[in-house]
Amino acid sequence: MARLEKLGLRDQWIYEVLVSTFHDDTPHASPIGVWAHGPEALAMDVYDGSQTLANIMQNGHFAANFPPDVGMLHAALRAPERLAFAKARRVLAPLVVGCTASVELTLRHATPDRDKVRIVGDVKDLRHETRPRLINRAEGLLLESLVLTTRLEQRGPTAVLDKLIENHRVVAKVAPGSDYARALAALIREIDGHS
Repeated sequence: MARLEKLGLRDQWIYEVLVSTFHDDTPHASPIGVWAHGPEALAMDVYDGSQTLANIMQNGHFAANFPPDVGMLHAALRAPERLAFAKARRVLAPLVVGCTASVELTLRHATPDRDKVRIVGDVKDLRHETRPRLINRAEGLLLESLVLTTRLEQRGPTAVLDKLIENHRVVAKVAPGSDYARALAALIREIDGHS
């Protein structure tokens, strides 16, 4: 990953970013999970019918912006007027101001798959001042799972086990082969052994 390796992305891990595009001349940003796709490309699954997908398909340019915290992801969904944008250097897409890194991309290909479209974009430029904060859902899900296991008596083993299994499914998807996935698998075995 000649350029992307500078960001510290782990192989096959999915990171939550703000994908920014233009809708006509208006900046638009949406939280989406992305992963490295080879040495100089990012991939993501975008739901069919979304404004982000329409914007990417219309002009073929977009950016992946790595936010400093989850609050910026929340703002994009619930208070988009709080986001500020700057001009990209190499593509016709806005960059989200305040992010720890921004990757400018052009559409390589779009592959439909049921209710989503797999987008792969080629890296055209990369901005970062320091190593970015990479947001991956695995850490939070492990924390929530640990808290949930302390509520075993109140919720019951079956309800706790069902939630742990779902959390493990997501962690295995967003952080495959990680310590988070192994820890959740151990929690499941422990709770399953007590039911």
